[in-house]
Amino acid sequence: MRFGITLPNFGKYADKNEIIKIATAAQELEFDSVWVSDHIVIPDTHEGFGEVFYDPIVTLSYLASITKKIKLGTSVIILPYRNPVVFAKMVSTLDQLSGGRIILGIGAGWLEKEFQALSIAFSKRGEITDESLKVLKTLWTQENPSFAGRNFQFSDIKFLPKPIQKPYPPIWIGGGSDKAIERAVTYGDGWHPVGLTPEKLKEKLFIIQDHLRKQKKEKFVISLRRNLEITDKEIDGNDTLRGSVEKIVRGLKEYKNIGVDHLLLHFLSGTSDGVLNTMKRFSKEIRPLI
Repeated sequence: MRFGITLPNFGKYADKNEIIKIATAAQELEFDSVWVSDHIVIPDTHEGFGEVFYDPIVTLSYLASITKKIKLGTSVIILPYRNPVVFAKMVSTLDQLSGGRIILGIGAGWLEKEFQALSIAFSKRGEITDESLKVLKTLWTQENPSFAGRNFQFSDIKFLPKPIQKPYPPIWIGGGSDKAIERAVTYGDGWHPVGLTPEKLKEKLFIIQDHLRKQKKEKFVISLRRNLEITDKEIDGNDTLRGSVEKIVRGLKEYKNIGVDHLLLHFLSGTSDGVLNTMKRFSKEIRPLI
């Protein structure tokens, strides 16, 4: 099982120096990946995101120049917010410049007021996401790409550079709904839900396996984003990765045994220095036991 770390590209610790500090520490501690989240505008009704939200692709582009080997991921890009032709160019350029280190987490979005601010139909987000995924793959794989869909059309064009990773960077589809799971198997290379307990994840994996069998798809990644906190406080049992080191180790082994390939960790440590300390403890005390 591989392990990734979320970066503070939003929230109260959103800051260039904090992002650099955690990303470089993650590489030094041999974590497998670092991840940024995505929103473009934040409605006043959702203050929990904080005041600053750095753009994910620009942030990863900056990090690509100061890291060497760690994977760079999005958890997750809200695809219908972006023109897929422009976005395909950004991702393929970044994959080239980073040496093929991009993992592309993608979602359809959920925040209706944000869609309204961007003049994008909330009711069409699923349709736009599916079509945009087809556009991305067309541009990344065809020498003379052409496409005719309901929302996007093009032909008689060249598209370069192509991504280094072939046929394209891994696409992990976020979301826990049945539709998101179907989209992940149909268009993605993996599934990337958030916050599921081992029990809930098992239930969803039955649905995943059924779709994989129907589509005769064998290679497929199960990733998961989950909060982690090392603490002596009493924590609800459903918070699988919050509590003592022993409890966290048990939870990680349970996720590993049911088939999680890549676990993305969001450390709840109060301060950025607390995050760094938890990263070090995870590397020294926890990961060797998994």
